[in-house]
Amino acid sequence: MDHQPVAVPPDVLFRTQCALAAALWHYASAPLTQRLFVRGCIPDLDEPRVTVALWTGPAAREKVNLFLHIPLVSDGVLLSAAQVTAGLLRLGRGPYIFGVTRRRFDGKPVLNGSVLVEGVAALPSPAESGERQGPGEPRGPRGFYFERPGQLKEY
Repeated sequence: MDHQPVAVPPDVLFRTQCALAAALWHYASAPLTQRLFVRGCIPDLDEPRVTVALWTGPAAREKVNLFLHIPLVSDGVLLSAAQVTAGLLRLGRGPYIFGVTRRRFDGKPVLNGSVLVEGVAALPSPAESGERQGPGEPRGPRGFYFERPGQLKEY
């Protein structure tokens, strides 16, 4: 079965990435799962995907970094911020095997986190879908990344 790339209008991709960055911002100070905290949600400006950076948390002596490439389209449907967040929360349910892509971020390989969003139930909520327009549109950056604790870069 051939998978054709899904064209996502730039304005819809922008709103979806903003909504996801806002949803994941909370997990930069509260754990996403067990001891994993979100270090960043870096938008891909050319394709409907993000790189989510995770680390073992502010108090860990030796930080463990994990960079996941997360597609924002699954089975031809644009995912909402809530669906991607739900997929990331699945990390706490057991081990997952990720394939390494050829991409790198922050000098480290980016792992393919597609399995986290495959089969995630559709959550068509206007509040999270990124499809809103007008006064209710997501506010804030399209993405963020903590290069070091306390050193925030916004996209």
